[in-house]
Amino acid sequence: MGRPAKIKPTLVVDTREKTPWDFEGDDAFEAIEYRKLDGGDYSIKGMEHLVAIERKATMDELYNNFTKDKERITAEFERLKDHKFRIVIIEESCEDIMNPGKYYVNRKGINKFSPMMPVAVVISSLTKLMLEHKVHIIFGGARAQSVARGILLESYNLHTKDLL
Repeated sequence: MGRPAKIKPTLVVDTREKTPWDFEGDDAFEAIEYRKLDGGDYSIKGMEHLVAIERKATMDELYNNFTKDKERITAEFERLKDHKFRIVIIEESCEDIMNPGKYYVNRKGINKFSPMMPVAVVISSLTKLMLEHKVHIIFGGARAQSVARGILLESYNLHTKDLL
């Protein structure tokens, strides 16, 4: 007698994700569903109440989230408070974000190459998310999509193991 065939998860991608990661053809997933998620950009079907991955592409997006959209992002993570896994994956390395030669935002909040970048605003806001909302922050850099894939699959494996 062989082991039963492993059931693959269905990836859920939020329809508000403007340029979603491309998981088409990834045989680790049974299928991909595009629909509105209550929080996060990526989850696993049937586990939307447990795992939420929020994708942040750039420092600019983080800066805007923590200044202009502060209430929205805070409300989103408040909605996710009962999720077992709350994760923000940033598509830049921590080194990139901290590099003063890479990112600057001027005093009006417009992206410019000037030495006025409030890196401290982003870092302190990420720290607040980690401590107040128990959100895991991952600087995935060029491997961000692979990191997200691994987290989604591992959370699925952990969840299904608990059910057996």
